[in-house]
Amino acid sequence: MSSGTVVARLVELTREMRFEDFSPATMAAARRAILDGLGCAIAATACAPARLAAAVPVGGAGHATVIGEALPSTLERAILLNGIMLRYLDMMDVYWAQDVCHPSENVTVALASVECHGGGGRDLIQALVAGYEAQMRLTHLLSLQAMGMHHVSAAGIVAPIIMGSAWKLPGEVVQHAVALSGCRQFAVHALSKGGISMAKAIGYPWSSMESVLGVRLAEQGFTGPVHFLDWLTKEGPARDSFDALALAPDGAPLIERTSFKQFPVQFELQTPNEVALRLHEQIGQARIAGVEIVVPPITAQRTADPSKFRPGNRETADHSLPVTVAMALLDGRLTAAQFEQDRWADDDVCTLAGNIRVVADEGLAAAHPQGRPARVTVTLEDGRRLQAFQDIPYGDAARPMDDRALEEKFLANTMDVIGASRARAIVDRVGELEHMADIAQLTRLLAAQ
Repeated sequence: MSSGTVVARLVELTREMRFEDFSPATMAAARRAILDGLGCAIAATACAPARLAAAVPVGGAGHATVIGEALPSTLERAILLNGIMLRYLDMMDVYWAQDVCHPSENVTVALASVECHGGGGRDLIQALVAGYEAQMRLTHLLSLQAMGMHHVSAAGIVAPIIMGSAWKLPGEVVQHAVALSGCRQFAVHALSKGGISMAKAIGYPWSSMESVLGVRLAEQGFTGPVHFLDWLTKEGPARDSFDALALAPDGAPLIERTSFKQFPVQFELQTPNEVALRLHEQIGQARIAGVEIVVPPITAQRTADPSKFRPGNRETADHSLPVTVAMALLDGRLTAAQFEQDRWADDDVCTLAGNIRVVADEGLAAAHPQGRPARVTVTLEDGRRLQAFQDIPYGDAARPMDDRALEEKFLANTMDVIGASRARAIVDRVGELEHMADIAQLTRLLAAQ
């Protein structure tokens, strides 16, 4: 087997990320990612997609915790259900280069893999840093979107790398696991186009779950097409976006560069809704006559197509620019509870959303290439015009949330679900992960009590 393949280089790069070499900043970034990811998952334990998937038998081996269930489950089922919960409310972290990705979807993969293997906190941190690195590097390496594929396609490549770290597998085994799983886990971009379905929540965890089979086959000596990324990037549909420099060693692990969300909505909607909440404070009791939102063309394309002005479900609503801004302007908040209570479907929200004009501005994108800019102008019935602008949302790596804000987000997401004392206990356990010999000290707090 050629050691120079793209798969081999990616695997080797992530295998060089060892806990003993991590700086305090890298370990802090891993703890922040784990706490935020678990908070997103706990908040969604009662969500419909998780309930529906929980009723379907999922076989497998090993024992791992499903958040909110009392008894241990299989590794595969834990990866699937926990991943659905983490993704569903759209509050997870985000990173983008050529493509966008949500690397915290790897938190539940790493947690279940380490727990199944009887590992500890250091194992979890190391496996997660490797997973983040693999997925974030892939967004630089090639564009899945340009191929017509969704970014969850990365799961087939990334999940085996996480399991390889958690289970201390030889590099050659991991390469074949990546090849076996990665070459068959591509998901078409229609997953998040137009009206959005529950499949949004299952894309990454489903592929991650199926990747377990690829790892187990590779452990038995089953070989895969380790050249598949070479073909894809040199002869196949990714050749125009391929950037070989994306696999060059480059400073601190990329997990330190992830961005966190304030609101349970699509990543490009963080800025316009931050601006809308700022304007809500100025509106008072006045009535809104109309709203104009100026955003980059790609944001308008993704979040303001016709299906987003009259969403038929929650999954489409939290990807809707006009609907989420209407909710923020009317209510002065934007929370998961509003979505779960179908606030997006209320008459006043729908009426205001219909009076929102979305303008796609190339100049705005050119002036703020590293940001997610938005300008919102509200015209009131009394004739006043209120306007606000923001280039980078709070929580972005360039405008980061501090530890206190991230902890407050976690507690807000979890205390009503599991109680204040258990939520604070999870914060404490995550804070001492590197000293935790058995990850069960954390997973016990995630199980139903």
